[in-house]
Amino acid sequence: MTLILRKEHFDFIVEHSLEEYPLEACGILLGDVKGSVKSVRRIFKARNILSSPSRYEIDPEDQLAAFNLADRESMAVIGFYHSHPYWEAEPSSIDAAMAFYRNSSYVIYSMPTRSIASFTWDGEKFTPEEVKII
Repeated sequence: MTLILRKEHFDFIVEHSLEEYPLEACGILLGDVKGSVKSVRRIFKARNILSSPSRYEIDPEDQLAAFNLADRESMAVIGFYHSHPYWEAEPSSIDAAMAFYRNSSYVIYSMPTRSIASFTWDGEKFTPEEVKII
């Protein structure tokens, strides 16, 4: 799979991560899926109800609002993002325990390395996917 992010989407994730630092930021990716390509059309900033530097949980009200927005604008929920304030852009065991959406992209922005990575969840494990920033 390949995830396509526009530069402004990447910048949005970085800015949100900086705003929430030293806590994890999180949000929802809305867009389209065509074959093995997921294209982000919109990013929905969400609140991390855990207010934690090492865990996140998207506020249920924000999640409902994002899913409703996707329906209204004929988009799909294609994934989620969160920041790692102190770690690499690799999924943690906590990330795996909290992943519920199969075939979704789980994007991680690492603040220390200023890097972004994405992984798909198959219900058991994460698999890296290519990220193209255009």
